[in-house]
Amino acid sequence: MRKWVIILIGLIFAFSATGLALAQEKAKPAEPAKAPEAAKAAEPAKPAEPAKPAEPAKPAEAKKETPKPVMYRMGGIVKALDPAAKKITLEQDRVKKERKVTLTVGKKAAKNLSGISVGDVVNVWVTGKTVTSLTKVY
Repeated sequence: MRKWVIILIGLIFAFSATGLALAQEKAKPAEPAKAPEAAKAAEPAKPAEPAKPAEPAKPAEAKKETPKPVMYRMGGIVKALDPAAKKITLEQDRVKKERKVTLTVGKKAAKNLSGISVGDVVNVWVTGKTVTSLTKVY
């Protein structure tokens, strides 16, 4: 009985592997190259038009290409705090790498800045390099 189960599983595998190969589309044979040549010969020759001067790039197009700032969350320990300049420096220790980040605090997050002191652990939502939300963890 065991041999039959192994043989059956082997056959199912073999059929599934060959079924994929048979399901591929076959390439169409190339058409003769005479048809495009005949079409070109039938068209009348057009006179050459004078070249138009190239238009300079507009500055408005350059402004549209700038990407939107990315919004992300990060957490860390407050190492420096300057409420007058609305700057906060965070240090992350247990992420892929250690780093210090100095960010500008936005208007909405500045309201929560009064309860934060150096050494506190905080979570911040950052857009670009501006803190949009600030939460004290402990």
